[in-house]
Amino acid sequence: MKLDLSAAWDGAMAMIRANREVVLVLTGVFFFLPYLAFSLFLPDTGIAEASAANETDMDAIAAIVMEFYAEFWWALLLLALIQAIGGIASLAVLGDNARPTVGDAIRRGVTLLPTQVGAQIVAALAIFAPIMLASGIGAATGSPAIAGLLTLIALPILIYIAVKLSLTSPAVAIDQLRNPLTALARSWRLTRRNSFRLFFFFLLLIVAFVVASTVLNLIIGLVLALLGEELQLIGLAISGALINAIFSLIAYAVLASVHQQLAGQASASVPRAGGED
Repeated sequence: MKLDLSAAWDGAMAMIRANREVVLVLTGVFFFLPYLAFSLFLPDTGIAEASAANETDMDAIAAIVMEFYAEFWWALLLLALIQAIGGIASLAVLGDNARPTVGDAIRRGVTLLPTQVGAQIVAALAIFAPIMLASGIGAATGSPAIAGLLTLIALPILIYIAVKLSLTSPAVAIDQLRNPLTALARSWRLTRRNSFRLFFFFLLLIVAFVVASTVLNLIIGLVLALLGEELQLIGLAISGALINAIFSLIAYAVLASVHQQLAGQASASVPRAGGED
């Protein structure tokens, strides 16, 4: 089936409208509040200050980032797991024609979390395997030029694999596949003959989000700068959490809509959680 990008976007918006009360609750609980808490209660990494002090000292910036990860890995892991549960629950509400309730969707998120984590680990290994192989060959030859060339060759392969595995989460959450490898294979089959269309679709959405979030952050930052440093930090944390929540909601709605269309369910009614059409 050839993917209709316009229908995929319209379907995503229709899913959000049909389940707006439920998805707003899930988005607030699993994406907005955890991200806000992460932003407010964990210390600043100091990356901005390091960049301002020496923009060319990438080793210093990398050291700061690694130190932050080493100290607060548990918080990052907790945030990722919470958002993974929310992602599964959101996909279930948005894309499952069985119309699960909020409680059912959250229980599905908790139950399928091990499958989702396993699938994402395998997917990450598969996606970054070409880059790791190129780096290994480059290191073995001792030639930076060869390493750079192999990395450039591996990059399109990396992107292709990422697109092919992009529907793994809907396969887990909507199809309720409990074997990570089965979910990955399901995504690979669903994206057949639509890889390039999906790539440009996802790229367009990412570019639009980056531009919109950058402009919003600039405007909000300028306004909050008038309120003092402490209020500015709180305001930026709230705006960052809100942007993260909106992007997550739209991203999962798009994935659910693409999954529905490629799975041959495009003619089905838009699922509405816990209710009738």
